[in-house]
Amino acid sequence: MTVTKTQLADAYSAVLTKELGDEWGHKFSRRDASKFLDLLWPVVSGLALKDTKKKTPGSVPLGHIGRIKMRYKAATKARRGTNPFTGEPATFKAKPATLQPRFTAGKALKDEASKYFKKMR
Repeated sequence: MTVTKTQLADAYSAVLTKELGDEWGHKFSRRDASKFLDLLWPVVSGLALKDTKKKTPGSVPLGHIGRIKMRYKAATKARRGTNPFTGEPATFKAKPATLQPRFTAGKALKDEASKYFKKMR
């Protein structure tokens, strides 16, 4: 099942209300939770891109969920090769250097997935 942003916001608002509602004297709505999720993106992306001038940029931990790392991929030169389908010679274009985000699941998320998989069997 793929979760939509609305479903995520509903679940998040329920947890926020349960954990912080009494302390803050507020019942969090789906709209509040959606705003929290929208405000999280610039923080995570800003931290992930902070040290991107290095060849090995840093990473951003996301608690028990996992970690986001930026991977540096070097530029490639144009090269000659063979089309595997037709066998004809081909030229592959050069590609510029890029940064690619990579997500690594945390131990807690992996353990939960393992428990869930064992229950399904």
